[in-house]
Amino acid sequence: MPTSQVQRDQFGGLLRTLRLERGLTQEELAEAAGSSVRGIREMERGRVRSPQRRTVVLLADALRLAGPDRDRFVALARAQRQRHDHAAAPHDGPAVVVPGELPAALPDLAGRAEILARLSALAADVTAGRPDTASVVVLHGPPGIGKTSLAVAAGHRLSPAFAGGQLFVDLQGVPPGGPVDPAEALAGLLRSLGVPDNRVPVSPAERGGLFRTLTRDRPLLVVLDNAANEAQVRPLLPAGRGCLALITCRRPLTGLAGAVRQPLDLLAPAAGRLLLAAIVGADRIAAEPAAADQLVALCGRLPLALRIAGNRLASRPQWSVGWLVDLLRDQRRRLTVLTAGDLGIRSAFEISYRQLDPTTARVFRRASLIPGTDFGPALVAAVAGTDEETATTALEELVEAGVLLTVGDRYQFHDLVRLYAQERLDAEEQAEEQPACRTRAHDQMVDWLLRRTRQAGAMFEPVACRADSPFDDDRAAAYWLDRESGNWLAALRDAARSGRHADVVAVARALHWYSDATSHRHPWEEIFSLGVAAARAAGSPRDEAVLLNFLGWARYFCQDRNTDGLATLAQALELARRIGDRREEAWALTYTAAIHIRIGRAGSAIDHCRRAVALFREIGYALGEHSAASAQGTALAALGRFAEAAEWHREVLAFYGQGNGLSRTGAAVARAGAMMSLAADLAGMGRWRDAADEYARARRVFHRCGATFSEANAVHRYGLALQALSEADAADEALRAALDLYGALSCPWWEAQTLHALAALADAAPDRAADARLLRQRALDRCGELDAPEVRTLRDTLRRELAGS
Repeated sequence: MPTSQVQRDQFGGLLRTLRLERGLTQEELAEAAGSSVRGIREMERGRVRSPQRRTVVLLADALRLAGPDRDRFVALARAQRQRHDHAAAPHDGPAVVVPGELPAALPDLAGRAEILARLSALAADVTAGRPDTASVVVLHGPPGIGKTSLAVAAGHRLSPAFAGGQLFVDLQGVPPGGPVDPAEALAGLLRSLGVPDNRVPVSPAERGGLFRTLTRDRPLLVVLDNAANEAQVRPLLPAGRGCLALITCRRPLTGLAGAVRQPLDLLAPAAGRLLLAAIVGADRIAAEPAAADQLVALCGRLPLALRIAGNRLASRPQWSVGWLVDLLRDQRRRLTVLTAGDLGIRSAFEISYRQLDPTTARVFRRASLIPGTDFGPALVAAVAGTDEETATTALEELVEAGVLLTVGDRYQFHDLVRLYAQERLDAEEQAEEQPACRTRAHDQMVDWLLRRTRQAGAMFEPVACRADSPFDDDRAAAYWLDRESGNWLAALRDAARSGRHADVVAVARALHWYSDATSHRHPWEEIFSLGVAAARAAGSPRDEAVLLNFLGWARYFCQDRNTDGLATLAQALELARRIGDRREEAWALTYTAAIHIRIGRAGSAIDHCRRAVALFREIGYALGEHSAASAQGTALAALGRFAEAAEWHREVLAFYGQGNGLSRTGAAVARAGAMMSLAADLAGMGRWRDAADEYARARRVFHRCGATFSEANAVHRYGLALQALSEADAADEALRAALDLYGALSCPWWEAQTLHALAALADAAPDRAADARLLRQRALDRCGELDAPEVRTLRDTLRRELAGS
């Protein structure tokens, strides 16, 4: 070993020995000597070849050295400095050094081929000297997303294009070791480029200037890993047009002008399986494909979590994939299970969490109580006990910190981050502020959601009092109800479990008129069932009668459960008569008539409708009267009395076109419904063109109102009208559009009917026999386990047609 190396080892070894003898950590010695932790570490390792005299003196003071010990310590440092200066003296400039500092690349990187290709194309533009090409790329994303792995892999792939070398700096942008001071990082970069220690400028500005000078005409790749912020990165960017800087950071570093920002997303499920197979072995993953898919899902498709899971399986060959899946299913243990050696999901999140200010940390913890998959600032403000502006600021900071995701203008936890936030909530708020604090936050959130849901529903009620509502109109209310459905529905369930009967009844009743426009978008059967149970528990027969009618409607109209709907409406009718509630009696008769029409009992339906019309007229409820009149017209049409039916429906249509107390959306949906009924009458009279035009008008109204099921039904009927007009291509297009809409809402009975109609169209084309058979088979599949007379009839028809094809 050269003498100079021995001297360096002696000084570094002596420094370390003295520090340990005095029981000091590197951090404590650095603080006492006014130095940096990294500087102490580099001196102990012998990497600082020319320690400055002032630094040595300060270290001697911090180590409380005196007499011969102090003289020896200072002499060793001086001897090392002299030898290095002597060796460097003959050179007028830095030696030409081609650094290759990239760490080893992971052999099993998965799911990043597209980004790597994008970086390769960018590097080609940089090395070609194209003036409009960005030379800085920020790879950003949440903890554990694989930023460093991708940067290193990209660095190795791109290194042949950068003959000047590859520099790598860990900026330690997150605690405990960092962040690294930019001046210290610059000194390291200059040394890597061959600048001797004694030629490294003292001032940060001069170091930056020298670095830019050395990189101006040099094709260089610089990887700046784990950056803290823009200020840390700016002095470290090379100046040459042929240089490329790859920066990894949890934040997007939006303050860096001219940089290309590449967010890293979660791995696709297939890429997650590939990563597991690369770590564990393809045969082992292929042997349990379903368990492997579950493992990818439980790891949240996060590369770090998948790598840890893979490492655990690789180190335990006796474990099945299913065994690890069973361990991870327990949410209380999932973060603990996802630990392998020095890799851990919890510690990755901990680093970001500890940098949050107290208000932001509180928002982070409390937001984990929100039950839905995504949320907005107003709800976060309610659960965190703060104002909306503060909540918004905190949420944006959490996004910047990489612990919260954005979905449009809303926010979302990664599943594993949510578990960590809940851990912090339990550990900090239950321990320090008593368990009642968490309960209070939860109750604040539920109260806010229930109140806001009632206010939104009220915007659809006829002649509703909308004073002091947070919503400008019914469309704004519908927008909120749709976006927050996962949250308000969870709050309603929570209130039901907690015995808050009055609140459950109030919310369920408030949502009735909104449900007309969104019949298949939300689980109305469940919502109104909760309302019925709450009304019974509260001992309120009037509320129970109302909600039984709503429930009967949901069962027949939304779920095609005609028998269950009739049974529920029979309860509503009996209860309404018992308590003398004529309005609910009339509604029960109207809904029952609608089911009778469906199941081929139009005669009894007319009788029910006449009684309902009379009751509504008696109590002066015009809206109910015209609803029952519309059902009566439909019953007449079912009996083939189309001209009479059309007269009823024209009268109903005129009523909905004038002031009737309904909300704008409610009136539009009701009017379009009357158009549908009139179109059916016209079709029954053979006036197919007029019917098609009426269906088309209804479709446009339903679409504007967001009434997707009704829109699908209008498109479906429009397609049938075109089919009757022998416009086969247009009919096929319309029916397929209806099929897509039904499929999005999961309406198997209506899908089956549409597929059967498409099969009939295919029959008319001589070369589409195979298509027709496939369409009938799909229709039969969609009938599934449905059990109703009309379903059984269609099922028998399909089987007969398939047997004969």
